[in-house]
Amino acid sequence: MLDRGLTEDGAAQALGWPKVRITARVKILELPERAQAMIGAGVIALSAVDQLRAIGRVSPPLLDAVVAFLADGNEWAAERLAREPGWVLDSALREGSVKAFASYMSNVGPREIAELRLGKKAEDLYAEAEKLRKQIDRYAYGPPQIRFNDDDVDQARAAGALIEFERGAGIIVDRALYRELVKGAVKRTVEELRVKTAELAKQRKQDRRRGGATPEDPVAQATRERDRQLRELANQAHGVNLDLGQGLLNGLSTVDPSSLEVARFYVYSLLGSDYSSGYGKAGERIHHLAVAGIRLVVGELRTDVTKTKKDGTRGRLRIDYGDQREPNAALRWLWRYVDGARTAGELFGRGLVVAAAEQYAARLVLPASQRTYRMSWGSHKDIAAEALAKLAAPHLPASLKALERAVERAHAEHRSAIEDSADGSHAPAADDDAATEGEPSEVDAEADDEAEEGAECAPGEQ
Repeated sequence: MLDRGLTEDGAAQALGWPKVRITARVKILELPERAQAMIGAGVIALSAVDQLRAIGRVSPPLLDAVVAFLADGNEWAAERLAREPGWVLDSALREGSVKAFASYMSNVGPREIAELRLGKKAEDLYAEAEKLRKQIDRYAYGPPQIRFNDDDVDQARAAGALIEFERGAGIIVDRALYRELVKGAVKRTVEELRVKTAELAKQRKQDRRRGGATPEDPVAQATRERDRQLRELANQAHGVNLDLGQGLLNGLSTVDPSSLEVARFYVYSLLGSDYSSGYGKAGERIHHLAVAGIRLVVGELRTDVTKTKKDGTRGRLRIDYGDQREPNAALRWLWRYVDGARTAGELFGRGLVVAAAEQYAARLVLPASQRTYRMSWGSHKDIAAEALAKLAAPHLPASLKALERAVERAHAEHRSAIEDSADGSHAPAADDDAATEGEPSEVDAEADDEAEEGAECAPGEQ
């Protein structure tokens, strides 16, 4: 349709599609046929089209290398293309045979300088940079980092040799231009180090003049030297943070979900620190998860203390769940259960079991004084709580759902009886919404116990 002169708006009206869908399809047509076929087959997601176009606009050979890499048994890497195109591009260059150049516009180390063969003048300048750095900081280790500035990036962009993604440093694809930019960066770095060295020498000379004939306090001298070094290191830290960001964004944005270390970080940070019975809030979360969840759903953590009546029949069911102020048994069970996981999937699952037990366990079994809140898994857009509900829903027993409906029905009948009462002289009943989950009050339970007490005895008294 576009070949016949229709605009994107016209094609959208003719097909009855949203314009954004037409625009997305037009973008696909800019890619090589092999890439289009992989998108049609679902190997490459539509969300990665813009990344492929960004590579192809600057360097078609690199785009061919990326597509060939994904098609050569590396389809698993396609999912990372939309989020981490730089990582996929690096992988394609390492494993492919394409003869194309690409390098990040962040910093340059000694290995890159050696490979570029910048010439004797640039190599001498780099050696001078190492000496000057040592003069400024005698404790410095490693070679000096040569960094690009915004002017270098602008120059590469103006030359049409810079691939830019949403995150991370730009990637330059012109080796000749890259060599010239590195030479300029080396020269600029040496000039900056020369200025710093001169300022340091001037400062030391002034310090000696101020000291005069009086010997300088060695502690004060050491303090000034330390502060000077820290100021210099603070200047370096700006670039180090950029290096850190690039390393994390390119290497850690996507992890292996089967990694046990990944699971340990998320599950153990979710459960929180160990419980402490002292003052403060240390271990408050794990204590609550143990006493309001695990303690109620694990059979070995409870005891049947139902009494037997004189006629041999059992009295009202009583289950002892232990003292919530002494949660050690429940905590030991919880940690033994979680620590027993041997795979990432198992650890993730056991963490979800602990969370879901607290979220759905019926507090109805506890005296009113022990019924606690349900934990609110607050998060961005409530995503965490919604995810937990979806994960737990298929595994909630029908008996739990029937119990919840029965409790709601009892509340509804109680409210209806109050509303239908025409006698306003009677004192209104206590609002049952004040009790957790609308469960029977502790006073009612105690009254039932007193009514049965005369009819109950120990088994030996029958």
